Amino acid sequence: MARGRQGRERGTVGLQTFLARERSRIIDAASPERLEQMHAAERSREVYRAWNAVCGGTREGSHVTGLRYLPESNRLLVYVDEPAWTQELTMLREIIRARMAREGVDLDGFVFRTSKPGYERNAAQHKQRARATMPAKAERPPRQELSCDEVAALDAAVAPVENDRLRDALKSAMRASLEWKKSTDTLKRP
Repeated sequence: MARGRQGRERGTVGLQTFLARERSRIIDAASPERLEQMHAAERSREVYRAWNAVCGGTREGSHVTGLRYLPESNRLLVYVDEPAWTQELTMLREIIRARMAREGVDLDGFVFRTSKPGYERNAAQHKQRARATMPAKAERPPRQELSCDEVAALDAAVAPVENDRLRDALKSAMRASLEWKKSTDTLKRP
């Protein structure tokens, strides 16, 4: 394509073509350090995209006040508005991690933290709504370990999963669920 006096192309170029050329120009001119920074930024973007695909618009996601990808440990730092939601998301971590793996992002884990009071999402409205609908605090059951037979049954249930990381994540989530159920069952007994 012919170029005009100021280096502009004469004629129409599609947006996709323009973006591909610009990306190539920027990458070709980048130093190795800058190139590494760009790859890290793209990785962060993929992690946030997967988080939004899994948790965006959910009840749990509505309590998240901030995210930060920690590339050095391949973990996602998640800030939550209340301690109860920090605990809830901690219990769901393996399920979320497995779903993010399905979105193409393999994380080594999560770090869940409760935000400082000034960082709560719509703090006043949210707390009023939460207190109005929140049931009275129940006694937390003591943790119950699974028996050898229960662990063997759990191993057999996840054995058909071929991907090692997905199988381990699924087993961890199922184990936490079974231990929680076993703990709550002990509270129900007289």
